[in-house]
Amino acid sequence: MRLHELAVLTALALSIAACKKDDDPPTPSPAPTTASMKLDVTFRNGAGPFDHTVPFTDGSGRSVRITKFRFYTQGLHLTDDEGDTVVDRLSSIQLVDMTTANSFDLGTIAPGHVHNAALKLGLDPVTSIGYPDQTTAPPPLDDADMTWAWNVAMGRVFVKLEGFVDANGDNIADSGEGFEYHGIGPNMVQVDWHEGFHADVAAGTTLTIPMVVDVNFLVSGLGLAGLFHNDDAEVQELLQRLGTSISVP
Repeated sequence: MRLHELAVLTALALSIAACKKDDDPPTPSPAPTTASMKLDVTFRNGAGPFDHTVPFTDGSGRSVRITKFRFYTQGLHLTDDEGDTVVDRLSSIQLVDMTTANSFDLGTIAPGHVHNAALKLGLDPVTSIGYPDQTTAPPPLDDADMTWAWNVAMGRVFVKLEGFVDANGDNIADSGEGFEYHGIGPNMVQVDWHEGFHADVAAGTTLTIPMVVDVNFLVSGLGLAGLFHNDDAEVQELLQRLGTSISVP
């Protein structure tokens, strides 16, 4: 067979194979049966935006600068209009930090309707104290800033709030202006948070639960003076106020 005839036959065979391939319909992807879930936490200064780099005037008329604000949330419980459980994720743990983007993947949810959202602020005792070697705990429990490596019996820091009352308006923590609340210790008690949250969930979509923390409301009822690194009344009050400072828009 001559070379040009062989080339023609080869090209024809390739053309036929390509046409057959083009004619074969693509295999359809299976239709989604669940939706994904996210928890988004943002911070506000009353009705306005919150900027942690500048002081703001709180409800008690003080000029307040927050330099650190972090806390743990645990679990997620969603119910429908009848009060029946839609999602119950007891093992879900998030470390919220005012200086970072706080968008957390919460897994999947079946299609339906959500009427109420609930979670806990802080950690249960087993989770808080259950890893003697705190550095090998799973994220986010391994965060060194939220533990006392020299005293693991104290567990994790449930909530950490630091800053200063800027009496002279210089945006500098002068002597005597600072405050620190570190809620840590075996007597720390989780705070229940829940709020109405209405959403229709369709398969293949993403359900986003938007939580907003009003920092102004949070600090307005606190003394904001001194160091509280313990599980005493001052840090328990902070955790309680945090629960009433969170809303779903």
